[in-house]
Amino acid sequence: MGRQGNHLVKLKLLVIFWLGCLSISATACPVPVNEELGIHLDALNRERDRAGMARFVLSPELTRIAQDHACDMSRRGYFSHDSPDGAGMMDRLANAQVKGICRAAENIAKGQRDVPHVMHIWLRSSGHRRNILDPRLTLVGFGRAPGAYWVQLFAAKC
Repeated sequence: MGRQGNHLVKLKLLVIFWLGCLSISATACPVPVNEELGIHLDALNRERDRAGMARFVLSPELTRIAQDHACDMSRRGYFSHDSPDGAGMMDRLANAQVKGICRAAENIAKGQRDVPHVMHIWLRSSGHRRNILDPRLTLVGFGRAPGAYWVQLFAAKC
């Protein structure tokens, strides 16, 4: 194979590589960085502090489940506590094999650009605020996906 043939093979491989990268990035759902998780947890705990309540503890398990739900909503283009196939929050907890949860609640939002804006919306809603300030809930996980899908997943161990 001559020089020109080698260049064509390299070019084809490069095109295949970049097309693969584009398809991965188009379907990828990046996990919020630790800094954002910390900002989110701090925002929640400021509200709990103001109410004289115990602070939330960030749960990696709940964060994974919340992130999966945010990504699923983003990927499939719906906005609901229940997925199109009917799975709800308790189904997601059971499917993730989270044991010992006696109580759980979930806040979702769509369209807010950052944590301060989504928290503002949730705190102005009586149902969402009630979840944030429920003294029986002690654990929290967060999810955020492209399209500004947000999930807060709260729980209490038995």
